[in-house]
Amino acid sequence: MTVARETSQTPGLSQTDVYAGWLTKDEAATALHVTPKTIERLAAAGKIHQGATQPQGRGPVRAVYHPDDVARLVAERRTEARAFVLPAGVTSPVSGNGHGHDEVGIRAFRKPEGAHSTGEELLRAFAVALRQMSETSQTQPAYVDKTEALAIAGVSSRELRAAVQAGEVKQRGRRYRRQDLEAL
Repeated sequence: MTVARETSQTPGLSQTDVYAGWLTKDEAATALHVTPKTIERLAAAGKIHQGATQPQGRGPVRAVYHPDDVARLVAERRTEARAFVLPAGVTSPVSGNGHGHDEVGIRAFRKPEGAHSTGEELLRAFAVALRQMSETSQTQPAYVDKTEALAIAGVSSRELRAAVQAGEVKQRGRRYRRQDLEAL
């Protein structure tokens, strides 16, 4: 690790005074939500100004990082929530995933006349719609394992094996086609 050492050009200021307020590697990493190794890489790339100080003139030399550079990177990395628009006055009797006729999810997005929407109301409405979408979007796997196959078909292992040999149930490896099992 290369450390760019700076010395104070102002008489009467010690090295500790020059770097007062600068962040240690761990403090910078915590502020940026990254690892200390990433801080070293950012300094090597010139994205963070790095200095070196030896507290009280003894002990190991410690790398410190300019707080303004860290604050700038924090601001650059901060991702704002993207704005989205909810449909106003939707009257289509279709749920969020395009299947079925479910007015409950649509009514969740409508606000009463003259009411002002708050973020909490919007989140609640979104949660209702998302829950309904996930409940109606559940699909069962086309192929199931032997235990589930026996339960679906309601037959014994011997009868299942006979159905596979007769070509009544299609098998892929150790899995059985659900559609065939339900038809047994």
